[in-house]
Amino acid sequence: MLKAPGKFQKQLARTKKKSTKEIDEEEEVKTLPSVVDLAELSDDEIMEIVPRLKSKELEDVKPRSINFCGDLTEESAAQIMSSLIYLDRNNEKVLVDEETNTHYVSVQPIEFYISTFGGNAADMFGIHDLMMCIRKDTPIQTVGLSKVMSAGVLLLASGTEGERYIGRNTRLMIHSLRAGYHGPMHEMETEYEETKWLQSQYVEALSAATNMSKAYIRKLMGRKSNVYINADEAIEFGIADRILPRDGD
Repeated sequence: MLKAPGKFQKQLARTKKKSTKEIDEEEEVKTLPSVVDLAELSDDEIMEIVPRLKSKELEDVKPRSINFCGDLTEESAAQIMSSLIYLDRNNEKVLVDEETNTHYVSVQPIEFYISTFGGNAADMFGIHDLMMCIRKDTPIQTVGLSKVMSAGVLLLASGTEGERYIGRNTRLMIHSLRAGYHGPMHEMETEYEETKWLQSQYVEALSAATNMSKAYIRKLMGRKSNVYINADEAIEFGIADRILPRDGD
């Protein structure tokens, strides 16, 4: 659920090296414990776990995916944001036309996989604001899988337009901001106003990223219950752009 202020797993292929340092065609899977570890690796360390492709123009390819699965907390938000920053700063690939010896620079997109019940609203806005900044130079492909609820809905919708995907059986959920406070009356009044502001910002941001008007989003939240949306409706509302294709599609 979306809360008032109050793992990653990634598989990367790597190739075995022969004693002569030639590239072996067999690959084995290496799992990193969390995305934040990626941001702490040196270029040489990263290249040790990235597929050593034979094509010279692809030698600089690096991991470009972020997996967010679970509740959105301060810790998980820190991991996501550090990974976004790292990948944004390492987003170029040099292509070489060997016939003309011409070099081309290609900007590589970031793939952001999302499966969450939601979480902290402030951390959600931190990721959202960073995504909107990064999108100016680096495309962000968002992919919603399994469940994309509350805070996760805005993150899915915040991907680059035309590059937001959703699983055919993924369920989305929107609801009003949840909060619980206790203490002196004046403090509760202050926190209530802050909660109202956060919800207003959520409505504005979600409306800007989708086909839904602010009035319609407020109407959904006004039902005082969770509003569930399927993949087709998510595309109709402009939260996502495409359903992930299946074998044979």
